[in-house]
Amino acid sequence: MEDDSPTPPTQPSGALVPPSKLPPTAVALATPDPLPNPQQRTTRRYADLNPVQRFLSRTLDLVDDFADTVADGLGLRGT
Repeated sequence: MEDDSPTPPTQPSGALVPPSKLPPTAVALATPDPLPNPQQRTTRRYADLNPVQRFLSRTLDLVDDFADTVADGLGLRGT
């Protein structure tokens, strides 16, 4: 008996799952150079401070720079 159905025969190694989707291709763009900081800090003179004052000044400067970096990274600074 001849089968006149329009469907092709089933492949023995065929999988019953849909084909996997590949992730989209990422497009890399060149990032522009950062804008110059108008609030550029002046160099500080630590020579005329005693060691405790020098330590505190440098520690507070580091904490302030870190806070500025975090604020810029989170977008909390207005342009």
